[in-house]
Amino acid sequence: MIAIIRYSVPEERAAAFLEDAEGILDLFAAQPGYVRGRVARAVDEPGLWALVSEWEGAGFYRRALSAARMAMYPLMTLMINEPTAFEEVYPADG
Repeated sequence: MIAIIRYSVPEERAAAFLEDAEGILDLFAAQPGYVRGRVARAVDEPGLWALVSEWEGAGFYRRALSAARMAMYPLMTLMINEPTAFEEVYPADG
């Protein structure tokens, strides 16, 4: 499954946000079921960021959120309130 957490980040907070997001990915990487992750920034809207991670299943992701809760807390005010967990229904590798 994939997880996409989007954030609305003012430009003056971008550098600090990136550092915090990298730390969250490092915490995620230490959790069981983690496959890979990345931090992305919208090309056409630079204040829109995404923390994207891939997991072996939703349970792993939910447990990782609990483990990373304290690191994620400072970014909560920037988080866009929407679903974050997505089940892959048609992967097209290539």
